[in-house]
Amino acid sequence: MDSFGLGQHLRGTTRQEMLLLPRMLQSIEVLQLPTLELSSYLREAFESNEALAIEEPRESTGEDWDAPQGRRGTREDSERHDEMLRNQPAPEKSLADIVEEQVVLLEISELRAEWVRFLIGCLDEKGYLSATDEELLELAAQAGLEPDEAELACSVALLQTFEPKGIGGRNAVEALLLQLDTEDPEYDLLCALLEDFLDEIATNKLPGVAKSLGLELSRLEELLESIRSLNPNPVAMLVGDSAPRIHPEVTVELDGVGFRVRVDQSGLLGIHVDPDVQAIAKDKQQTAEVRTYLRSKLDQARFLVRAVEQRRETLLRVAGRIFHHQSRFLTDGPGHLAPLRMNQVADELSVHVSTVSRSVAGKYAETPWGVHPMRWFFQSASAGSNSTARVDARDVLREVIDKEDSSNPLSDEALVEEMKRRGHPMARRTVAKYRGELNIPSSYRRRKFN
Repeated sequence: MDSFGLGQHLRGTTRQEMLLLPRMLQSIEVLQLPTLELSSYLREAFESNEALAIEEPRESTGEDWDAPQGRRGTREDSERHDEMLRNQPAPEKSLADIVEEQVVLLEISELRAEWVRFLIGCLDEKGYLSATDEELLELAAQAGLEPDEAELACSVALLQTFEPKGIGGRNAVEALLLQLDTEDPEYDLLCALLEDFLDEIATNKLPGVAKSLGLELSRLEELLESIRSLNPNPVAMLVGDSAPRIHPEVTVELDGVGFRVRVDQSGLLGIHVDPDVQAIAKDKQQTAEVRTYLRSKLDQARFLVRAVEQRRETLLRVAGRIFHHQSRFLTDGPGHLAPLRMNQVADELSVHVSTVSRSVAGKYAETPWGVHPMRWFFQSASAGSNSTARVDARDVLREVIDKEDSSNPLSDEALVEEMKRRGHPMARRTVAKYRGELNIPSSYRRRKFN
């Protein structure tokens, strides 16, 4: 078993192995935490372990840090250190933190909690759960969960009850519907407006909408005011303007003969073993009790420092294999994303699939084609194709629309023909569906008048 993989069954575990389990669990936690959360975790470890020294992260592009300074083992320095920590601003909470706080308050099974946490990792940047059930079940299997349609359905339904309201919606309309109050006397009318009349509302065909619903125009305007108070971007309600920007931990660059992958730890709290504490632990003038205590703390500190370094090494290895398979994406763009499964990368690296899943969880990669969640690079093949990822058709559609004549935009029928010409045959309703998922309006609304 690789050092970050934890066996699914502990039956037959020896006493020595049981003593190692806390460290294994710590390694797993260090691996799966993104930079900001890991820095908070390391800061907490620093507060409870005198043998650790830290250096604040720098705003940089990934250059090596200067050698950090150690922490003196005196009461005066400890008090100054504690005062400094008290004066630090509280770290921003991530969406995962907010959901986790709600999960622990519920009386649900650990399996259901794991499913909810997994689904959080599948949300897109707007808080939508836009992947299909088939895709989610496949990702769940890759993440070590037993694929179960009933469990998925229950977990999605549970996630959609959480704050901020609207997270877990499968699209913008469902995200808005989730924000409605089911006790509102106008609930049914508001649902009808969102589900059946959005296109008419967007094109200002309000008289026809009012007539269809048997409403006065003034009454319809009141209902629309309620809808305008909803937020189509649920995550924006959480993060606001003060949220920290995404910090890509992996940077991949083309270098003329191939590509180069780098793990950027410039935003991560620096941590190392304090040499002053090491010296005190070896000082025979200290009592045996003090030396034994400090040796224990030093042992814990060394393990944590090694876990952080191993996290970097594992992330680098996983990223290297991902972009080995996604080399055409690097050179030619999103339309050339290849099918890739987590267990394929795990087999190539001789690690457990859960190690790969934890390595990419909550982490982003900066590429020549923008910043993307690392999970995004794991794609299933399109129906009838072994070489094209599912995301291809959507990206090709976006590319076609981006290059159209804005004064004469392509209709959905014209898009069907163009997609067919590019090797992506699909029905008109599929084009319309993909446009909706990409938040691309109809040709009527895309037209620009000179």
